[in-house]
Amino acid sequence: MEITSTSVKIKHAIEVVFAQLADANTYEMLMPDGAQFSVVDNDSFRFKLGSMPEIGLTIIERNEGESVVLKSTSDKVAFSLKGTLIACEENETEIQLRFQGDFNPMMAMMVKKPLTKFMESLIENMHKL
Repeated sequence: MEITSTSVKIKHAIEVVFAQLADANTYEMLMPDGAQFSVVDNDSFRFKLGSMPEIGLTIIERNEGESVVLKSTSDKVAFSLKGTLIACEENETEIQLRFQGDFNPMMAMMVKKPLTKFMESLIENMHKL
């Protein structure tokens, strides 16, 4: 299953945006309202939204000025979330998120709408960077 967010432009240089997305602490400000959030270390964090189970993510790839890739820490719910960065102007960066998960068809049908909403919330909060 793959879900791609809309893209958003923010008024920061690509180096600044990359540095922030490469730090697990940053993701707390990107979470939807009401999310429970805790940092495990510089590369990992956990969050919980409403009645969903707690989810752990680890930054597994940092491609400077291009992308940051996070992967779930659970084998039961295996997925990755990639943030792609494009420099638009000197102090403007475009960001887009791509979710890729390995779910059976029934699970995919159940989680697609909440995941899409979650990703759009993350992308809408990018202006907080």
